Amino acid sequence: MTGSIGRIGAMTALVALSAGAAIGAPDARAIMTRATNTIKNASTYQGEWLVTTSMGTMGSMTVKMNMKTTRSGKARVEMTPTGKATGMMAAAANMAASTTVSDGKTMLMYMKGMNSYMKMPVPKGHNPGFAGMLGDLTKSGVRASYVGEEMVRGRRCQVIKITPPNKGKNGSQGPKMDMRAYVDKATGSVRQVKTVTVMPGGPQPSKDAKPQSVTITNTMTLISEKLNAPISPSVFKFKPPAGAKEMSPGMMPGGGPAPGGRPR
Repeated sequence: MTGSIGRIGAMTALVALSAGAAIGAPDARAIMTRATNTIKNASTYQGEWLVTTSMGTMGSMTVKMNMKTTRSGKARVEMTPTGKATGMMAAAANMAASTTVSDGKTMLMYMKGMNSYMKMPVPKGHNPGFAGMLGDLTKSGVRASYVGEEMVRGRRCQVIKITPPNKGKNGSQGPKMDMRAYVDKATGSVRQVKTVTVMPGGPQPSKDAKPQSVTITNTMTLISEKLNAPISPSVFKFKPPAGAKEMSPGMMPGGGPAPGGRPR
């Protein structure tokens, strides 16, 4: 009898502790909603980010992303390789320099390494700057869970794990992704977005070797940002250099970060 009472007491205490932890945990969804709405609802947004893509022993590269955008949908995103790319990523870095400009109706993307550009219509309500920077963070059906706190460039951040709505559709053999947003605890702004993707069956050293997975780590880190500051209309105008060739979207090569920082 005494033992039963003890077990019941222990279970009651455990349930109470669990409930207390759940109640005390910050609301991950609310944190992400505030962070993304602050950016999307600003009349203008100007930000400088460092985008680092690493593939382990296959190499890494870093690109500086400068973005200027308006709430009405105008945007300019400039991607500039910085530092020294290594391994197989060196070739991707050579092709990563680009300028993407949108007037809200038509988007033009210029690839410096190819001296080529492409034009495409912009879907209603789509902002090419936010699409890359916020990406899966704002998709409908995204699940957010609170992980804890970490420091990013001297700022204490709340770490939120993001689970896209389409996770698991590719089956157990498909890519596995872990995405985390680091939100400044004091200001509520997004300081970093880190995505780790494990791709099955990467390049093999020989034809007899077993398939090896490849881990791709993409880290976007905020350097500086300004909200609601004036932006000259000329920023959203761009004329390709003389001799640049127009290409169809399907002809553009892969590799390197896409406009806004996401890997292609």
